[in-house]
Amino acid sequence: MRKRLDALGLVLRFLSSHGIDIVARTASQTFLSIEELVALADECRTPKQPQADRVIVSPSWAAVRYATAVDFIVWMAEPVIGRISPPQSRESANIALQRFLRRARSVAPKVRGNASHIDGERHGLLDAQRQLFLRVIRPGDPGNPFSANMQIRNHALLLLAFKLGARSGEIRGLKKTDLNLDSQPAELFIVPRYNDADDRRLDPAAAKTNGRMLHVDAELADALERWLQERCVRVRWPRANRNPYVFVNRFGNAMEGRGYRKIIETLRSKHPELSGLCHHVLRHDWNDRWISMMDDDQIEFEKAQQEQRYAMGWSNKSTMPQRYGKQAIAQAANRRILKLQGDARNNND
Repeated sequence: MRKRLDALGLVLRFLSSHGIDIVARTASQTFLSIEELVALADECRTPKQPQADRVIVSPSWAAVRYATAVDFIVWMAEPVIGRISPPQSRESANIALQRFLRRARSVAPKVRGNASHIDGERHGLLDAQRQLFLRVIRPGDPGNPFSANMQIRNHALLLLAFKLGARSGEIRGLKKTDLNLDSQPAELFIVPRYNDADDRRLDPAAAKTNGRMLHVDAELADALERWLQERCVRVRWPRANRNPYVFVNRFGNAMEGRGYRKIIETLRSKHPELSGLCHHVLRHDWNDRWISMMDDDQIEFEKAQQEQRYAMGWSNKSTMPQRYGKQAIAQAANRRILKLQGDARNNND
């Protein structure tokens, strides 16, 4: 985490020193030129502090810095593209983004040995971790680490994150009017709200993805309904009736980002088996499960990726499906590897 933050600081300094405004560059569909990308790659190879024994950092560290920089630029650009109204202009911007990514790859620092599949990238949960997580977040479970007053709220919040793979900002920004639990199936709307007058938090919960409607199964709908009923108890949530947000803190105010993180930290501290858990791991886990289901259903690959982009709120041309679900891809590849070996053995018998 510290390395990623250091890398993010590097890209912010680079963009500032070169006068590069990503929002403006996205609007003009120029992004970074090949010369600017070469300069960025060189910056990523330079030690943070001058050192007498070396003038460049390790290839793997330079690659992490550069990948973080490119990811940040894409993260900044995609919401801008998503807000472009004319479909042809939006399509043109997506094509320009893909050209930028090809340029970026052409000058990226190379890692010796190319260990990209085993380099410690974040993955979803293992099967045993998933079963433990779903069990201990249930209200009343002996392993539930939360106080009695918080169990219903935290169950609804964590189950939503698990079942829909929603981002922290999407969950914290969810309003009661975004839920339609009476329909069959129940519906949940993720609505990007920039500069929302209702949001007085220090870290506003604006969604960084496209708006979308997602169906909700009976288990999650029941958990949300139970929480909304609990939320109305003023003696336990005194100010909850004063704001429109679904998830509130113990005072009834809209939940802050640190409040969400505290819930995850409490779960981790109680169950060391979940030591790597964070809210974004649940998003990765959703994508792992999606890819596994896609493999089981034998659905057309391109169609499944388009559906995945919709469910996650990514643009139609987003490359994010390639970044998520790597654990499921590796497992599927190894199943085929074993089958291939078995077929070869049978042919030799």
